[in-house]
Formats: sequence, structure tokens, C-alpha cells
Amino acid sequence: MQLKLLNKPKIISLILGGVCALGNNPWALWYLSILSLILWFWLIIKNDKPKKIFTETFKFGFGYFSISLIWIVEPFLVEPWIHGWIAPIALIALPSFLALTWAIFAFLGHYYLSYIGLVIGLSLAEYCRLYLLTGFPWATISYVLLDTKAEKWLSLLGPYGLSLFLFLTCFSIALSLQVRKKINVLLAICTSFTLFFVPYFFKKDVLKSLDVSVRLIQPNAVQEKKWSEEFAPIFFEQMIKMTAQEQKPDIVIWPETSLYLPYNSAFEELDKMRKATEESILVFGALRFDQANFLKNSLIIENKNQEPVFYDKAKLVPFGEYLPFINLKSYFKILERSNLFGWGFKRGKGSELLSLPNGLNFVPLICYEAIFSNFLKPSVKDADFILQITNDAWFGKSIGPQQHLAQLRIRAIEYGLPVIRVANTGISAIIDANGKVIKNLSVNKSGYLDSFIPSRKHSTIYGQFGDFIFLSLIFLCVVIAFLNKKSINRKSFSEET
Repeated sequence: MQLKLLNKPKIISLILGGVCALGNNPWALWYLSILSLILWFWLIIKNDKPKKIFTETFKFGFGYFSISLIWIVEPFLVEPWIHGWIAPIALIALPSFLALTWAIFAFLGHYYLSYIGLVIGLSLAEYCRLYLLTGFPWATISYVLLDTKAEKWLSLLGPYGLSLFLFLTCFSIALSLQVRKKINVLLAICTSFTLFFVPYFFKKDVLKSLDVSVRLIQPNAVQEKKWSEEFAPIFFEQMIKMTAQEQKPDIVIWPETSLYLPYNSAFEELDKMRKATEESILVFGALRFDQANFLKNSLIIENKNQEPVFYDKAKLVPFGEYLPFINLKSYFKILERSNLFGWGFKRGKGSELLSLPNGLNFVPLICYEAIFSNFLKPSVKDADFILQITNDAWFGKSIGPQQHLAQLRIRAIEYGLPVIRVANTGISAIIDANGKVIKNLSVNKSGYLDSFIPSRKHSTIYGQFGDFIFLSLIFLCVVIAFLNKKSINRKSFSEET
């Protein structure tokens, strides 16, 4: 059989992992992800040794995350003469850590629960990426199913329940190829049918647009010029001109940190913004100092009919916006406060539901917060839409903005809410409650986009219960795997005696 050739090259798992990553945006070759997972599970089942489980999972994971996170070098190339040396280290270190997480969980799952434990372990590893070392759930494996019929499961199972489903489907197909029993073939057919064909029967909601217009402002301020004394005022004036264009919308939205001075001291700039906006509601991002003089990354709502409203970013970027393990600051004599561009940001309280003067409610996200699926849950019940403001200039011309947008589309499907995304360098977009992009501004282009806000769907199962469904499925799988292993051990013992 030709598949036997797969176990000869020592780098086959690494290659399969890299191929699996091509299911993510912007490539969206989901069928290659499915194929590579099936072949890799086949390889693992054939080489049933604990050491092999660990090493082959690590290699597969490293291949997957190396390709998925290839953009990670871009932030260090903004000032390459200072930070450029960190880029190759980051490209190796981060995928290695994430691959190690997969390998440890896969090894433990297989050790205690045999083959099915491998699926359980990998699924738990994906879930734990929400929390490990402050969390980094980028490129969750279920994201390869975006733009397939299987994406509809996100509204029921969430990203981690769908990851479990995906792993289980590919594993069952691989097992049926390796151990050709009727029960294995039947399981493979049932899981494949359920994953891809059952969503055809899901209820379709008719989506309309709200009678509320919105304008998205995209200045395309590249990172190396965004904060410079020479270019920052130029970008600001461009945003003022775009804001002042007729016909005026109900809401004008600027991206993250679009105000180049701290909010507390930008008196002239704020006056210009208010004059350009006139009666419209203005939502924008800016750095500001709170009453305790801590620096915060904030979303701000301004309008003549209400006092300014502030939302402070709660999920900060490790090493970029804050120093992890800050409790050790006293030992190392480090202060939590920092200068304007340092790492010393103060985190906000968490997810909030904000109200606009026109009666609409929305859940704000600032940049990095959008990759955490569970971050929104406490606030989405009464929301009309989700709003993300972001500065994706750090990604340069890499695939980062496409992947960031894809993850926001997934949030729309999970919660049945439309999403407005306003990005400094793009991609700014209007996304409906089904996760489809209605309008967008291309990456690395300056301009503005006028549209109406789409309507929300009825509350989704995932929106109501969150990851409880996934954890319940994991518990059920563990019980079944434990009973199955116990049954196999009894049979082996009976045969021996």
C-alpha cells in the first residue's frame, strides 16, 4: 500500500503539519488540512509507541504553527536595526511552545486513554491555549473550516467543540484505513456526514440591515510613521477630511490609537474631531492616562448628547503592552508605569456592553481581544453588534490582517452578531451575523467606507452556554474512552487466563 511510504521520512509529520496550516486564511485550502490530519493520524496509529506519539505530535504541531504564525516576524522588522535579531527567535520559540503543548497533551491522553485519548488530548490542548502563559489562541485548528458548511457548527459547539469534532472525524477515517472493521468504517462515515452535511439542515435566519448608517475610517498609517512628529499630524488631517465628507452617517468610527496624542492633552485635536463629526456619534481609539496616572489603551465614545464613554483594553499583548509576571516587579525593581510607548499599560476591567445615544448596544474589542472566543460571552446577550478597533500596522504586508479578520468572522458566527471592524491599515469590514463580509476596505489602502449595520440573529447555543458544551463533550469522551480501555483490558486478561 502506498501509504506505507509515509513512515519512512523523519520529517513527514513536520511536512503534514505545514500542509495542515494551509487551511487557514488567506489560503483557505481546508481540504488539504483534512487530508493532512487523516494521513498524520494514520501514521500515529501505525507507530503506536509513547515516544513516537510525543515526537511526531511535536513535529506536526511545529509545522502547523510555523506556517500559521509566519507573520510573527513582522513586528520586529518595524525597526529592524533594534529588534530585528528577535524575529528568527520568535519564529522558532512561539511555534515550539505551542507544539510542545500539543505534544504533552497528546502523550498524556494516549498514555491514559489509548488512541481516542490522542483526540481528547489535542482538543484540550487547543482549549488550554486560551489560558497558558496569558493565552494565545491564534490559528485554532477548527478555523480551517471557515467558509465550509461545517462552520455552522461554531454557533452550537464553539471553536473548541468543533476542533474536537474535526479531530474525531479525521481520526475515525484514519482508523478505518488502518483497522478495517465495519464499526470503524461506520464511525468514519457517520462523523464525516455529521460534520459536513448535517449543517445543510440548520435553520436559516433572514438577515436585514438596521436603519443606522456607519462610516469606517482607514488612514493607513504605517507603523514606522504612525507616531512620528512629521507624519502623525498628516494622517490625522486625512481622517478629519474623511470624517467631514457628506452625507453624514449616524456613527463615525476611527481605528485603535488613531489619536496620536494622549486623550488627556489633545484639546485642539479633539475640537477638530467634534467639528468634523457634527451631530454624528464618534467612536475612536486613543491612549489616555487615568486618575491614578496609569496609561490605558482605550475606545472612546463622544457625542453632544452624552458625556464621553471609555472602554479600556483588558486583554493586553504580552511584552508589547505589559510585562508578564508583573508580581515580580518589586524583586527586579520594575515600575508598572511606563512611557507612552513602553510596555506598562494598565488593563481594563474586562468585557463590557456599551450603549450609544441612538439606543444601540455593542460589545467593544480592541485588537488582540478578538482572538479570545470566551472574552465576549459575559456581554453579548443584549448586544446589537460587536465592534473591533485595531491597529494591524504591526503586521506589515504579511498574512496577519487576513487571519485577524477571519477570527473576527468566526466570532460573528459563534454569537450570531454582526461585526464592525475598523483597522488602521486594514482590513476594515462590515461582517453580517453569518460571518460573511458585506463590505470591506482593502489592506494597506487609505479611505473610508459607508454602510448600514446588519441585524443580529437570535441568540446562539454557544452564546448562551459558551465552552460548557465543549467541556461536557470532553467529559463524555473521557468516560467512553475509560470504559473502552477497561473492557479491552478485561478481554486481554481473560484470554491470558
